[in-house]
Amino acid sequence: DDLFNMLSKGSSYYIPAVAETADSVRGQEVSFKAKPDEFVTPDELARVFTAAGFEAETADGKVKVHGDLGALTAVAAADADALYKEDTAALASKYGMDGRKVVYCWYLGFKSLEKAFLEEGKGPEAVFAKKVTLKALEPAYNFAGIPAAKISERLGISVFLLTFYVFYTMWYGFAVMFLFEGLGISASKGH
Repeated sequence: DDLFNMLSKGSSYYIPAVAETADSVRGQEVSFKAKPDEFVTPDELARVFTAAGFEAETADGKVKVHGDLGALTAVAAADADALYKEDTAALASKYGMDGRKVVYCWYLGFKSLEKAFLEEGKGPEAVFAKKVTLKALEPAYNFAGIPAAKISERLGISVFLLTFYVFYTMWYGFAVMFLFEGLGISASKGH
C-alpha cells in the first residue's frame, strides 16, 4: 500500500496548474462566510486568511472573508504546494499552526466560497472554486507525509505487484467457484 500511495502522490501533482489559473480571476473581489467545523475554530480559520493578507472577521461562529479571488487562489495554491512538498516549517512559521490544519482551513474556505457562488447562481465561479479544492488542496492534505515516487523509478516492483494481484485475484475467484461447485451450488441458466 505504501508503494501505491507514493506512486499516487507522484502522479497527482496538479498544484502548479491551479496556481496558473489564479491570474485568470485576478481583480475579481469576493466576499463570503467561511464556516468552521469541529476540527477548526473560527479564530484559527480567520488567522489563516488574515495572515495571508485578506480581510477576515469572526462573527456568529463564522468567518466573513473579503479579498481578491486570484490572490486567494495564488496563496492557497502556494500553501498547498508547501504542504505537498513537506515544507511544513514554512507554514508553521507563517500561520502558527500545523501545515495540514492550514491547508484544511483553505479547504473550508474554498468549499464555503463554492457554496456562496452556487447560491448566487455563478456556476463557472463555483466550478473554479471546486477545482482549487479537488486539484490542489485535497491532494496536498491527503498526501502529506507520504514521499512521492514515479512509476518509472519503481517499475520492476510495480509490475511484479500488479501481476501478483491479478494472479491472486483469479486464483481466489476460482477457489470460491470450486467451493460452491463442491457444495452443489452452480450458476447456470434455468430451464
